[in-house]
Amino acid sequence: MGRFGFVTLGANVPSTRFRFDPFAQMLRDRGHACKYWPSFPAVYDHFPRLGWRLSYQIKRANRLCQYAQARLFRPNTIYLERGCFHDESLWLDRWFRKLAPRFVLDVDDAIFLQFPQKIEELIAWSDHVVVSNPPLAQYVSQFHNRITEIPTCVLLEKFPLRPNAFSLNRESQSPVIGWMGTPSNLPFLALCAPALRRLAKETRFRFVVISNDEQPLRAIDWTGVDVAFEKWNKATEVSRLHQMDIGLMPLPSDQEWMRYKAATKLVQYMAIGIPAVASPIGVNADILKGDQVGFAARIDDDWFEALRTLIDSPELRVAMGQRGRALVEAKYCAEANIGKLEQVLLGN
Repeated sequence: MGRFGFVTLGANVPSTRFRFDPFAQMLRDRGHACKYWPSFPAVYDHFPRLGWRLSYQIKRANRLCQYAQARLFRPNTIYLERGCFHDESLWLDRWFRKLAPRFVLDVDDAIFLQFPQKIEELIAWSDHVVVSNPPLAQYVSQFHNRITEIPTCVLLEKFPLRPNAFSLNRESQSPVIGWMGTPSNLPFLALCAPALRRLAKETRFRFVVISNDEQPLRAIDWTGVDVAFEKWNKATEVSRLHQMDIGLMPLPSDQEWMRYKAATKLVQYMAIGIPAVASPIGVNADILKGDQVGFAARIDDDWFEALRTLIDSPELRVAMGQRGRALVEAKYCAEANIGKLEQVLLGN
């Protein structure tokens, strides 16, 4: 049995929650010893009252305590999420690298666009690299030949189908279009706002936005749209998703980072049994191919036509929701990928 140490970005960071959390207990259930070391505060965060400088010192002290714990734990494998700190530094990553005989790096977005030298070195140090999609695999293949693709996953038991998911007699008087995500991605909703304003002139619907900060939402013109903002909370995340009939995932096409993004929102929507309308960028394009689980939207007219079609056809929403859930069960859940990750961490 293995002894695995997970060094992650932070307890509420989406990539940690969907790429590491679902697997930890499953590995323990398989007889492996697992220790979990998230950054605190999260690598991107700070305590506002303390400021960045003092928050970083707390973060550094926490990481050093984790390293001390790792020395006592004596892991066979360190599984590192992107890097110990969100900067160019490598000193602590190097310590963890030397601590265990096996070192596995997880890359789930284009962090190399920010820290190219750091990520190249981490890849070179690694015994194996796990990526979330084919574009990332293509990038990593320039520097390494031991690569495994494990998509960003949900744990099926934590993301059940919404109540009456495939019923045509849901209680809602008007469909709910929804978006859930981090405040940094919330401005992308400006890409589909014109279509939502246009749609609101023709039909009734509610638009629900779930995030940590409402401020970016206020910068977008929502004239005529029935918009509701709800504060994100880990405990209510799934119940909030269950309100939705249609999910959105707009991405800007002029930012290179976007083609490497994981399809986390799409996977969440599909898991609960609803269709999505999304920008066909990166792995999104593969998931949406053939209009089986949702629609791809590139321009305003695409967004409008896709949303109007879904609102007008509950039967189509049900059919797409069924196919989306089946796709998650086959490919985008932890249950379908645990064996693959287990073999990587063991070195088999």
